[in-house]
Amino acid sequence: MSGYSLYNRHAHMSAETLSEIGDIISEVRFDAGFELTNQLYGLYDGYLYDELLVNAQELPKELFRRIIKVWAVVSKYPKLQYVSGGGAEDEGPEYDSAGFTEGDRMGVADAKLYLASLELQ
Repeated sequence: MSGYSLYNRHAHMSAETLSEIGDIISEVRFDAGFELTNQLYGLYDGYLYDELLVNAQELPKELFRRIIKVWAVVSKYPKLQYVSGGGAEDEGPEYDSAGFTEGDRMGVADAKLYLASLELQ
C-alpha cells in the first residue's frame, strides 16, 4: 500500500491546478490502470500519494511531464498529516478542528481530521 499526505485542497489549490488535474484525468482515463486513476482523483480530495509519479512514468512523456508539474505544486502545500504505506501515522502540525465557522469550507481531509478529533473526546 502506498503512503500518502493529506492537505487542504480548498485552502491551497488554485482553479488552474484543479482544471489541469481534470484535463489529465480525462486523458489518462482507466487505460493507465485503476491505481493511477484513483491517485489522480485523490488530488481532488486532498490526498497526495507517494507512488503517483512511479505509477505515471509509463505514460506518454508529455502527459507524464504535466503530472510532474501538478505533483510539484501540490507537494508544496502544508501537510495536515502523513500516512505511511504500513499504516503508521506521523501527525503533521497541530490542527485545530474547532476553528471552523459556518462560512468556512471543509474539504474531505479536513472532515476526516475533524471526525477523528471528535472520536477522541
